[in-house]
Amino acid sequence: MDSRLSSIRDLLKKYNQEHLLSFYNELSDEQRNCLLTQIESIDFEKINKLYSDLKTISIPTDEIIEPLDYFIKSSISIKERRNLENKGSELLKLGNYAVVTMAGGQGTRLGHKGPKGTFELNLHPKKESLFEILADKLKSANKRYNIEIPWYIMTSENNNDDTIHFFEAKNYFGYNKDKVTFFVQSKLPLVNSDDGKILLIEPYKVHEASNGNGNLFESLACNRPY
Repeated sequence: MDSRLSSIRDLLKKYNQEHLLSFYNELSDEQRNCLLTQIESIDFEKINKLYSDLKTISIPTDEIIEPLDYFIKSSISIKERRNLENKGSELLKLGNYAVVTMAGGQGTRLGHKGPKGTFELNLHPKKESLFEILADKLKSANKRYNIEIPWYIMTSENNNDDTIHFFEAKNYFGYNKDKVTFFVQSKLPLVNSDDGKILLIEPYKVHEASNGNGNLFESLACNRPY
């Protein structure tokens, strides 16, 4: 432990984050190990760069904000629509397609306790969860194109277990479970906007938050599928 602690102290000193061990002497052995393990997992170089980039971003005051290019679906001709549908069908049949559902959030704003995807809508003739609705759409596509579309579901540390248990309890809604992959969204430490100091949420725990949907591909690559 001494060599481990010494190495971590040197690391924190290098990045001016020594305060993370301010309460170290007050912690139990279990809490100390928890804190050290979390510190070892932090990419301090990445945190420094993100903070530095944020501080150096300049927003031009004379920049003109214009609407994004768009088209109206109903304005597409029947010929163009068929052409696009044929291209999509070919991609599906070749297996060059997968579905990713970003499901790291909770259903708090829906007044629902649990992962947002488990929220049930009162549809006719029965109630269906958001996950079940997605599964039905995928099963319909599988049947239409005679394929099995891989389904990747990005959860969070807060709801990963609950999400997996929900799918198991529902027998994956009849979807091939071998085609369903769960992975956990990456997290980053929160920092003080004034000085870039990493924040603690507990004396033994670094305050972290999900790294946003934009981190989808890195999360998929770095996390072990469940």
